[in-house]
Amino acid sequence: VRQGTISTRFLPDFCQIGAVFALVLSGQLLAFVLALAAPSEAGFWQDLSLLSLLIQWIVLTCAALLCAVRRWLGRLSNVAAALLSYLLVLLVTAVISECAYRLLHDFSLVEIDHAFVLRALGISAIVAALALRYLYVAHQWWQRLESETNARVEALQAPIRPHFLCNSLNPIAAMIPVAPDKAEAAVEDLADLLRAS
Repeated sequence: VRQGTISTRFLPDFCQIGAVFALVLSGQLLAFVLALAAPSEAGFWQDLSLLSLLIQWIVLTCAALLCAVRRWLGRLSNVAAALLSYLLVLLVTAVISECAYRLLHDFSLVEIDHAFVLRALGISAIVAALALRYLYVAHQWWQRLESETNARVEALQAPIRPHFLCNSLNPIAAMIPVAPDKAEAAVEDLADLLRAS
């Protein structure tokens, strides 16, 4: 749904390469922050590579799913679409973090470490909530900016229209006694011009 040039929905189109690039870049920045915040015995680069892999799996899977359901989400209200998107991100995080934990343990039947999954869910919940809030505030700001711009343009055009019409009609009125055919053609041209504008 479009209204002017700004969409009435605040969720971006995750099928566009720009949105996916922004997600990947944000995910990589998050991986850097997490690797710097909690150094382990394995070393920074190994932590960063494993965190990057996990976060990019989550980010790209979420982007693919949000792209796949974008038309369905577009039919919902902003609140419902945001809530469903949020729950989808948490579900993807839970599934991928459990799969990643099992992959690191060679898919053995070892019991899943719930602390790892809960930590991943907590980080994902906070980051997704902040991202959705940012998208909503940015969307509101762009809508307000567009409506203010449209109001200014209309305020500037309002005094011009009567002035333009008056200046156009006076010469046509003067042509009526001298050249009625030209006056009629000028009135038709003026009507076409006003219709087009």
